[in-house]
Amino acid sequence: MKNLIVYFSKSGNNKFLADKLASALDAPIEVLYPKGFNMLFFLLNLNFGIKPIQNKLHDFDRIILVGPVMMGRFIPPLKAFVTKYKSEIKQLVFVTCCGSGDEVKMEKFGHGHVFNDLETLLGNKLEFSEALPVGLTLSPEQKSNSDAIMKVRLDEANFSGAIAQRFDNLVARLI
Repeated sequence: MKNLIVYFSKSGNNKFLADKLASALDAPIEVLYPKGFNMLFFLLNLNFGIKPIQNKLHDFDRIILVGPVMMGRFIPPLKAFVTKYKSEIKQLVFVTCCGSGDEVKMEKFGHGHVFNDLETLLGNKLEFSEALPVGLTLSPEQKSNSDAIMKVRLDEANFSGAIAQRFDNLVARLI
């Protein structure tokens, strides 16, 4: 299956994840460039779209969209990509490196809401969604510390244990 990794990253965590996926799957990678994105626009739910991508999506069997979930919402650059290119997407997998853990995914700011929104938006074009919560890199006593979660920056040194295992399971599912 021919994959294309498309990503947006604010903190660098989702870029790290996208790069690892591209390497593991030997897939090309493309970054999304929003037309104006900042927290004020996000909070006001303003979306100015994205700049055109370079690759032709119809050349790929599957798009692996990688990006953050913020405050339980599908952020504007990712939503703009799906909306703009929906007709060209054959299959999409959404992967997020996020702050919300599995135990809170359906709470107000959890990633589960984005997964549901994507299912509604894409229907059977959505193959599946997967979260790799950054809290998986933390010690048990730090996992409930929101400040510690927000400060995590993924790198080769901390990408081990539970988060690495979840990544390996994701790659196996994608192969």
